[in-house]
Amino acid sequence: SFYQLFVNGTCHVTDAQTAEFVKLAENAYRDTNVAFANELSLLCEELNINVWNMLELANRHPRVNILKPGPGVGGHCIAVDPWFLVASAPNLTPLIQAARSVNNQKPKTVIKQIMSRVVEINARTISFLGLAYKANIDDLRESPAVEIVIKTAEIFNGDVYVCEPNITDLPLSLKSSKNIKLSSVDRCLDVADLVVLLTDHREFAQISSDSLTNKSIIDTRGVWKTLLTKVTNDG
Repeated sequence: SFYQLFVNGTCHVTDAQTAEFVKLAENAYRDTNVAFANELSLLCEELNINVWNMLELANRHPRVNILKPGPGVGGHCIAVDPWFLVASAPNLTPLIQAARSVNNQKPKTVIKQIMSRVVEINARTISFLGLAYKANIDDLRESPAVEIVIKTAEIFNGDVYVCEPNITDLPLSLKSSKNIKLSSVDRCLDVADLVVLLTDHREFAQISSDSLTNKSIIDTRGVWKTLLTKVTNDG
């Protein structure tokens, strides 16, 4: 009756334990589906298959809806809630644990990809686009993007530029590194040898192909899949 005072939709009544389990199950379900997408992205990388083309074709099946892969899973719900289910019955949750492992390892895979590209092109400057854990928000909690930037800066000897359009100051975890600078998207693109897109903010989707010309690019979100084809063809 309390929720009906301000909720316009239907209130489904159940006991407290079931309600709590429902919320945890919802987030564990999403985490598991993201893990499947992330694992497919690793397979595609190994087999030299374009993951974005593969997903577009696979999702044409009327009963298939594979999610987009990314640099990991963040936030204070999806990245956390599955562990409550695991803690309640570790021996009954191998799938949930496996999903958490896949998603927790994805940032490390991205860092390896970045450092491999650094060596390949002799990069002196890396620009990261996005720190938030998902698009068009300013929430950095549990964000895999933050982890990737911090750990890359620790092992990269050059300059690291970061653009996060939804914040005005770097978090303390990034301020401690002397080679990380918060900057505008234009500045990041101007100075970068390597551009790494970590969050699919709307601002980044508006970047033109001309701005990416002569840049080495790692797009973990598939935002520029069409643009990159044009850049490659024009080059």
